[in-house]
Amino acid sequence: MQVAVFHPGTQHSWQTAYALQQLGRLEWYSTSIFYKPDSLPYLLDRLPGPVGRRLGREFSRFRHQGLDPGLVRTAGLVEWFERIAARAGSRSLARWLDVWGNRRFAARIAGEIGSATPYALWGYNASSLQAFEAGKAAERPLILDRTIGDYRSYNQLMAEVAKTHREWFVPTDRHFPEALIERDQHEYDLADTILCGSEYCAQSVRDWGGPQVAPKVRVLPYCYDEALFANQPIAEPLKPGEPLRFLFIGQINPRKGIHHLLEAFARIPASAASLTLVGEMRVPREAFAPHADRVTWIPTVPRAEIPAIMAAHHVLVFPSYFEGSALSLIEALASGMGVIQTQAAGNGATAQTGLMLDQPSTEGLYQAMLQAIDDRPAVDAWRAQARAEAQRYSFAAYRANIARLLAELGL
Repeated sequence: MQVAVFHPGTQHSWQTAYALQQLGRLEWYSTSIFYKPDSLPYLLDRLPGPVGRRLGREFSRFRHQGLDPGLVRTAGLVEWFERIAARAGSRSLARWLDVWGNRRFAARIAGEIGSATPYALWGYNASSLQAFEAGKAAERPLILDRTIGDYRSYNQLMAEVAKTHREWFVPTDRHFPEALIERDQHEYDLADTILCGSEYCAQSVRDWGGPQVAPKVRVLPYCYDEALFANQPIAEPLKPGEPLRFLFIGQINPRKGIHHLLEAFARIPASAASLTLVGEMRVPREAFAPHADRVTWIPTVPRAEIPAIMAAHHVLVFPSYFEGSALSLIEALASGMGVIQTQAAGNGATAQTGLMLDQPSTEGLYQAMLQAIDDRPAVDAWRAQARAEAQRYSFAAYRANIARLLAELGL
């Protein structure tokens, strides 16, 4: 049986579609944004001067070479409006556009699902409800790719964080609304199979989804983008006296443990290490201001620029409270970086490639970073082993896991 993949944004859906295409199993891939150079808005990157260059950098996020354009369906500009609102700092509007756009996207493809052609549906959380309702009526196998833990767990965790670090939150990041959680639960109930990128994420869905949901949950680890990360330069040993270069990549907010990272790093002498943050700033200016002079902050950049940034650093630090499985962890391994992370962050560090923290805390993170600074041979060893570990998350491994999954599901 063929498989149709749909996602109104990006996530790793294009890799899923590409793997299915290579397996000869892709019916179609539907998404809002896919780079087609001869159509709007993408041909605007030909404008002269800085405007064209800036648009080219933005559009580069959606160039997925290898995918057959004939199997890709696109429609709508809502995703672009959502991104513009988020970049402008209007987070409430961005979240509203996300919810509205996901529903509109799902309603559009739901009309195609009633055809007589047999195929399974592979959808993603927060955008699959209407399509799955139509798919259930058409007796199609339904696969839900859950890219994040259950939001009831998130709300519980962030309520605890807010007791000690309330000043680090922007209002929209405090909790997810009950209406969204109810939609998620409905997606769980409709799905025949629920995929999660890590065991942490899977257990979150099992714990909160209920006994009728737990047996559906499987772990399907993600892969890194080999077009970007397969040819990273070999990591050279640290030079004597060279400050250790730590890197964080992701949304800069309490969910990612940014308050712990900045508090811990403030205790480390400037001569011993540096810290670079890459990503959208989602903490109030007043909370970040006392730490601004100690770190380098790089706002959101196209993914094509991430490999060079990783190659220029030694250790990725990712003390998250709540994830699906952060792609930056396996991208760091592919880049020859050591990794310091929490278990909730997902797949990444092993005893040979870094340090795994049981839970986020300022003291625990400080001790882990200090250990890396003081034991430079260990950091060299982590980096030397990182690429071998990354092969567990290659595209070939992901494709093979999908083939195995489909066989196990009898599709």
